[in-house]
Amino acid sequence: METIQISNSSRHVKLAQAKPCVMALGFFDGVHIGHQQVIEEAKRVADEKKLPLCIMSFFPHPKEVLSNGRKTVPYLMPLSDKQRIFTQMGADTFYIIQFDSKFASLSPKEFVQHYLLDFKVELAVAGFDFTYGCRGEGNMDRMKDDSGGKITGIKVTKMECNGEKISSTLIRSLLFSGEVERISDYLGGSYQIEGKVTVNQACGDFYVHPYYLLPQSGVYDVTVSGKQMNTNLAAIVDDGDVKLIDTKGKKLPFNNDEVVRIHWNKRLPDSLYSQSDRAFHYQNHSVSNRVVV
Repeated sequence: METIQISNSSRHVKLAQAKPCVMALGFFDGVHIGHQQVIEEAKRVADEKKLPLCIMSFFPHPKEVLSNGRKTVPYLMPLSDKQRIFTQMGADTFYIIQFDSKFASLSPKEFVQHYLLDFKVELAVAGFDFTYGCRGEGNMDRMKDDSGGKITGIKVTKMECNGEKISSTLIRSLLFSGEVERISDYLGGSYQIEGKVTVNQACGDFYVHPYYLLPQSGVYDVTVSGKQMNTNLAAIVDDGDVKLIDTKGKKLPFNNDEVVRIHWNKRLPDSLYSQSDRAFHYQNHSVSNRVVV
């Protein structure tokens, strides 16, 4: 998959690379199963029409720009994770549009002309709540009119799970409350973050990379993927700091400064970690383990 970053000043240069395509539109933070449904529908149509599948997203988040920096959006994943997932889903091109005040001021018809028609989009696919153009006045119901009849707009219906609309906002709220085990219902798998670990025998400090969201402070069961192996560990989240612990007291199987990925499985009782002696206490097959962190 090719990734192409586009700003207002570089747009004309990138047009030369454009080919007739099907375009999936959205911010896609977290790429939850609602987002996946949009991309899968776009892929189905692209295969049917024998056209490339392109995905268009935006950065930074529109709320940050439209609030003049007063609002900060807690991102679920960086662009690199979106690239990895979109590649796995069969996308041919990933367009990342620089969302700034000039882009935000485009009318719906200007957006369609400059970022869809000019990029040779024949069909556009988006979720039921996707909007475009100044003040979000454009939506998929008017795509045909805004494109002068040249683009067919396909609107994917709302997805719900457990009686709730699947959304990035819902997933953030579950992380803020520490309910990581529920997130797999909405993501189609566990929530993952990436960062660097420094090892000190049975425990290590984890430094999360930018644009990920940590769960609420507490103790968690996690799976950690490194270069050579995956291992089940405990993770203590304490006001933005993360400690990784082998509950059997074994040395962590990672190199210092190794980049690892944490899969958040479930929350454990907070009582396993003692603030007073800075130790993790774990009962394993009738054997009490104590790991000083």
